[in-house]
Amino acid sequence: MARFLYNSQLYETVLQKSFEAKETLLVCSTSLGSGAHQVFSQEILKTPPTDMRFVFQVNDFAVKRGEVNPREIQYLIEHFKGISIRSNENFNSNIYIFDNSALITSAALTKAAFETNIEAGVLLEGTEAEEAKSFFNESLWNSAKSIGDLKKYKHMWNISQKTMKNSSIKKVKPHAEIKEWTNAYVNTWYIGVPKWISPKFERKVKKETNWSTNYSVIGDIGYTTYLQLKLGDNAYIADLSKRGKIGIELARIIDKARIETDEGDYHAAFESEKAYILQREPFYEMLKKADIKSKTSETTLNTDQLNQISNFLSSIKRKRKRKSTNSNGKK
Repeated sequence: MARFLYNSQLYETVLQKSFEAKETLLVCSTSLGSGAHQVFSQEILKTPPTDMRFVFQVNDFAVKRGEVNPREIQYLIEHFKGISIRSNENFNSNIYIFDNSALITSAALTKAAFETNIEAGVLLEGTEAEEAKSFFNESLWNSAKSIGDLKKYKHMWNISQKTMKNSSIKKVKPHAEIKEWTNAYVNTWYIGVPKWISPKFERKVKKETNWSTNYSVIGDIGYTTYLQLKLGDNAYIADLSKRGKIGIELARIIDKARIETDEGDYHAAFESEKAYILQREPFYEMLKKADIKSKTSETTLNTDQLNQISNFLSSIKRKRKRKSTNSNGKK
């Protein structure tokens, strides 16, 4: 039996249905916003449905208008093995299918749609949901194409975000509160940086990526780390480039890109969340207790190592965050 839903009911339904989904998660959406994955239950990171397929309208126009965020596509690809994402420019509907349920709604896959917009939809169950699934497969998926060059789309997106005026967006009281995903299923890295990337190559990287000036850059993180590093990962980044005290930042990885420079080719952009300053001796003692070799450049932290570092740093006086740091983790 069909059930009418609106506003906060839409988010509550998607959150619950994605939590319960074991076999199927099919989505078609006219838009894809920043952080849109958080509309779903974080449980899908632990036990993703067997069949995960997404269809968006991915083209130059949609990206330039800020309607489809290519970084969000990259996030989904990196965090869900086996996920398949295609582009179809000939539809104007938003459908969310979870096992034996299907939500047909005006709400596109953006946090604003489920949190603040006035949206409505109909939830179908059983045989009615099967009809929606057939429509998805036959009319949307089979006629969809590959999403194309994400690097090109990310370049367009970064430019568009610089020109958009956030001040023109009116603040609206939310009717639903989207639950922020925790770091439970996010990798945390230790990255030791022995040498700063030069201003010349910092400019080259930012020019080619169009990364925001608010982002900091880790230069030459190494090919293996570049492949394994995921958008949204955390990193403890240690500045080893100067004598005396050592600065450590707890950062969130925002993006990554391959840009050929004389100081390395694989780079990542991050936002600093916390910053600390340590004497060298306590710093190396911290690494020793966490079983990290002093000459280690990049490594993922296991639970014990993460606890050792976070507990130690919690007792250290924090310093003011830098507006921008640019470093070179050259091996």
